[in-house]
Amino acid sequence: MNTSRENEEEVLDQNMKIAVDTSSDWTWHSPLSEPFRITGLPWLEQDGVYRRLPLKPSHPIRSEVDRLANYTTGVQIRFQTDSPKLYVRVVLADRATMYQMPATGQCGLDCYFGTTGNQLYVNTTRFDQSKEEYESVLYESLPREMRDITLNLPLYQGVKEVWIGLDPSSSVAAFPGFASSKKVLIYGTSITHGACASRPGMAYSNILSRKFPIEMVNLGFSGNAQGEPELAHLISQIEAPALLVLDYEANTPSTERLKESLPEFIRIYRSSHPEVPILVITQIRLPMEAFDESKLRLREERKQLQLATVERLRQEGDANLHFFDGAELLGSDYQECTTDGVHPSDLGYFRIAETLSPIIAKLIFEQR
Repeated sequence: MNTSRENEEEVLDQNMKIAVDTSSDWTWHSPLSEPFRITGLPWLEQDGVYRRLPLKPSHPIRSEVDRLANYTTGVQIRFQTDSPKLYVRVVLADRATMYQMPATGQCGLDCYFGTTGNQLYVNTTRFDQSKEEYESVLYESLPREMRDITLNLPLYQGVKEVWIGLDPSSSVAAFPGFASSKKVLIYGTSITHGACASRPGMAYSNILSRKFPIEMVNLGFSGNAQGEPELAHLISQIEAPALLVLDYEANTPSTERLKESLPEFIRIYRSSHPEVPILVITQIRLPMEAFDESKLRLREERKQLQLATVERLRQEGDANLHFFDGAELLGSDYQECTTDGVHPSDLGYFRIAETLSPIIAKLIFEQR
């Protein structure tokens, strides 16, 4: 390797430089302590770790799901501060490794200012993607005034530790809270998980979190959301659900498996939550469908299966079960909305969130 050219981009463009402020004084805070609030981790109070499923689940889960549960997609740190600067120190479980996804999305944090519905993007961490630990300045030299802060954690990496550095003379206050204590639960594939968003805030669950004053829980398990009954039992244990979204079709090994798993998943969840709205979403349209009829036929076959299941269960009395055709999520120009022909780009995720927003709003507010 030509080491003289190793950081050439940083020399040519100072906006690409990895800046680390080692000269200033900082007061370090753990977001696991008050007044900070961490959302998107239903078992945090029980286990005290950054993990989306319990450390000791009541029902056995596959090793792949167990590993993916450590990825912090959809997890947010919320607080208020008047600090003119903010710094983070992050210890990851591993370094950035994905070819089709930016390191900023896999392993980075991003920052937003403002209350829900009025949040504005500020910055994303900059770091050496070959390392498992980094420090980064998110902002500095701003006027001293109280701000609502939301930090979105990495989408495709485990987080061992996070520390937040603030100006020593600044004050820190609790996040004001949501309008409701309930949660929206989204169970699904790598698309739910967040591949291939460029940064954490662009995963569709995080975009939705900026639209609704309610906690979003991302239960995407990349390549491994197969609608297992064990996951239905675990998700049923999450308290105060406002809505359950099922978007796992693309990970099922076969249409026959989907036919078996969907009604059983719903049955298990209904045994604990008979009235909570459930929204079944089918797979998005893939660019290759325009050239490969077998892919189009498979998606249509699975869509009709899920629609028939929902209609049958509704006829049997489940009025809170709903269906949405995922072919509509990306819009008519869907071929421009993915990174690798399967996983959405930021444009794709924006389209998904915009399409789902009025549907979710209707289902949540109808229950009040």
